[in-house]
Amino acid sequence: MEAEAERSSTSSEDISVSSYDSSLVKNPNSEEEQREEEEQSDCNDYEDVHQAKRRKYVAVFRDSDDEDRISDLSNSIILSILAFLPTKDAIKTGVLSKRWVQLWTSVPSLSFSDAGYFNNTKVFASNVDSALLLHSAPKLSNFLLEFWYNSQLKTRVDDWVRFATAAKVDQLSLKLSSNYYKNSEAYVLPQDLYANEFVSEFEFCFCKIFPTGVVNWSSLKRLCIGYTALPEEAITKVLMGSPKLEYLELCNCCQVKQLSIVSDSLRKLVVKDHLRHSYFPAVQLEIVAPKIESLEILGNFDRNKCRIKDVSALVEAKLDFHMSMGCRCKKEDACKEYQDIVRGLLESVHHVKELTVGPWCLMVLSIMSVKHRPFPSLKCKRLTVKTSMKKWDFLGIASLLQSSPYVETLVMDIKSHDNSGSEFLGRRYFHTRKFDEVSHWKSKKIHFKSLLQYLKTVKISGFVERLFHRKEVFISVVQFLLKNAKVLEKMVISEALVMQNQNMVHEFRQMAQKLISFPKSSPQVMVMSCSHISKII
Repeated sequence: MEAEAERSSTSSEDISVSSYDSSLVKNPNSEEEQREEEEQSDCNDYEDVHQAKRRKYVAVFRDSDDEDRISDLSNSIILSILAFLPTKDAIKTGVLSKRWVQLWTSVPSLSFSDAGYFNNTKVFASNVDSALLLHSAPKLSNFLLEFWYNSQLKTRVDDWVRFATAAKVDQLSLKLSSNYYKNSEAYVLPQDLYANEFVSEFEFCFCKIFPTGVVNWSSLKRLCIGYTALPEEAITKVLMGSPKLEYLELCNCCQVKQLSIVSDSLRKLVVKDHLRHSYFPAVQLEIVAPKIESLEILGNFDRNKCRIKDVSALVEAKLDFHMSMGCRCKKEDACKEYQDIVRGLLESVHHVKELTVGPWCLMVLSIMSVKHRPFPSLKCKRLTVKTSMKKWDFLGIASLLQSSPYVETLVMDIKSHDNSGSEFLGRRYFHTRKFDEVSHWKSKKIHFKSLLQYLKTVKISGFVERLFHRKEVFISVVQFLLKNAKVLEKMVISEALVMQNQNMVHEFRQMAQKLISFPKSSPQVMVMSCSHISKII
């Protein structure tokens, strides 16, 4: 109530806002006559200083008859436009006309970022205080804070968060930055925030989460937690107090050892960057989530292991993570530990309909292929492989296809570069081995005799230069698929693959013509690209 009264009282003040600065705030104790004179002076100054700017900006909205079309827009439409801008930019639109000076105070979206202040948190904090004092919208759809946090700002950040919650904010984002190695510097979420029945999306980074009582986030559907030492009892309370939660993302919450999720509402879980810092020992993350439908394991896991124990309802899985190599990957043991991890994950998600495998996992699968280690049988109907077209990737791709007899759609996502360490792994293990990838695919005819019975669509997308660096093996792969996929209907090469370089385009067309001449099992296949569409009959 106090927060609403404060906003109501400040909205009645006629304050001209021409810049995003703490000088916006007037002294409420000034004499009435002095205040009127200052307001008139401000208006005159505003006209003199900003007349040229206003003509410049408004000109873009005038037609050939010099009609100011933007002035015909209703306030509701203008507010919708301003809602897409950072708050400091929305304030600057006051130079357009007198009508716009106070419009931003009714915008239902507030976004504060310290970009441009060069980490001058004192100025940033003063500007946020000033803007919130003037803002008068009774309901907030979005509230974003993004800046470098220090503990001296604790009280002010608490006030900002309470301002947002008092306005029944729908989407709350606290993207704070701090020293990850000094956990004491992290912002502690206020206890009254845990009782909020209005927020539906909540994202926070570098914040401590310690609910002392029951969590009541009855409307929360999406939760993203980043760079947080997350106690298991805290995440348990959060899940119990969020009956409508559908999406949970944990980014670099490195102390989490077990995720036991029995929520009836949660559909998607994303675990990203499970790093091990010197302050924390290596851990094994165990995921137990029998009711989720989508799982993504992404980013850098350093030396932390991951194990999936129960995901029986899973429909979609993405394994696009990597682990640190160091001296642990020795030629004599062939990175057995990494093979065990990847194989275990594939076994746990063998039943999913959609599977995505990233470059690092693909390289580990290539090593498994050379070592003749068994692959789990997969039931996926859509298989996506992310590759930078390195020589040894094709061993892993071939092995995945052999293990996926029911696949209907194959997607090859060609990456421009690979930071996962898979290239280092490949060089470390394969550098003394001879391998002819073209001959390898030709030799797969016998092994694939009873496979590829359901493959209908092949999609190739990504970075074209990698494709042309491996043109011969790419042609061999396509030739193999055309020859062995008996029900193949179309092969699509993404528009992103076709570059503006005329030599590339010419070479691409030559390659497409070559594809037409290949033998095929399917009676009719379409090979499509943005610059060339050919029908193989």
